[in-house]
Amino acid sequence: MTTSFRAKATIAGLALVTALAGAALAGSGQFARLLTDAAAHPLAAERPAQPVRVVRVSFTVPDTSRTFTGTVRPEHETAMAFRLAGKIVARPVEVGDRVAAGDMLAKLDDTDARLSLEAAEAEVTASRTDFSRADAEAKRSQSLFATGILAKARLESAISTAAQARGRLDRALRLREQAANALSYAALVADAPGVVTAVAADSGQVVAAGQPVVTLAPANRLDVVFALPEQMRTAVGNARATAVLWGEGERVYALRLRDISPDVDPAARTYRVRMSLADRNASLPLGRTMTVTLRGRAGKPVAPLPLGAVINDGNGPFVWRLQPQHMKVQRVAVDIAMLKDNAAEVRGNLSEGDLVISLGAHKLDPARPVHVVETTSTPSM
Repeated sequence: MTTSFRAKATIAGLALVTALAGAALAGSGQFARLLTDAAAHPLAAERPAQPVRVVRVSFTVPDTSRTFTGTVRPEHETAMAFRLAGKIVARPVEVGDRVAAGDMLAKLDDTDARLSLEAAEAEVTASRTDFSRADAEAKRSQSLFATGILAKARLESAISTAAQARGRLDRALRLREQAANALSYAALVADAPGVVTAVAADSGQVVAAGQPVVTLAPANRLDVVFALPEQMRTAVGNARATAVLWGEGERVYALRLRDISPDVDPAARTYRVRMSLADRNASLPLGRTMTVTLRGRAGKPVAPLPLGAVINDGNGPFVWRLQPQHMKVQRVAVDIAMLKDNAAEVRGNLSEGDLVISLGAHKLDPARPVHVVETTSTPSM
């Protein structure tokens, strides 16, 4: 009974092993067929297409305009001062006042100057009297010498006295003229129309000769002053410059370059630029803010692209151009003309209407096909 059971178990085990072996052989044949099919159809084993966003290339003329903030300043400012020392008794002008040529800006106490002029006039009167007497004496001496009554030595003495009197009269006249000039210097007047930009002395103050009292700027000769970045110093000379008043953009003022500071600001790394208004009749308030626009010469056309479309792997910047017939990408080298906040202006072997990968470019595998999920236009610059 026991022997019979063992025989049956042995027979069942052999049958199980035989079934497993048959199944293994059948499975290996099926796996081999799968390998054969994969080798015959390689595309079926490739990974799925890469989703990308593309942008259509459109060439434009590069925008070379740059804007800066400037201030209206006079072309030059003159520190007006008295030619002689004295005490200021009047200063009728204040900062911001417009004056005409000949208007009084300040006045000194002229008491001493008037006394000097009166003394000079008295000296002229006395010298003229002495000269008249000496001249008459010289003429009488000449008449007497002609008749032989007067000796030649007396004649020469009379002529010499008259010449000395003439010299004293000339000197008195010059001193009177000098005293008159000094009296006129007691009044500080504007020599041209302008605007008072600063005052440095007030009534009652004693000033020295040449000490600034009032600063005057011409009213019709204005500049726009602004700071220029260091890298644009060479380009400003060929740029066309215009300006508008901040907040009032209706009128555009043409500008002409007047001068550039020779030294760069050590902190801001900028140059101070002064541009004069081409319209000399323009009347603008001093100190007003103006927006200055510099437009350079138009260069070669460029293609604006998103920043994510341009890649640099160490071999120079390039973009991926889509080949629609194969849905593959092609590497195209480009030159970067300008970088801005959200876009780059490039030049290269690109044509109008080309499709460039704009999103996902840095992860692309050029051996795999791509799948376009969105097509956008070029970014605004």
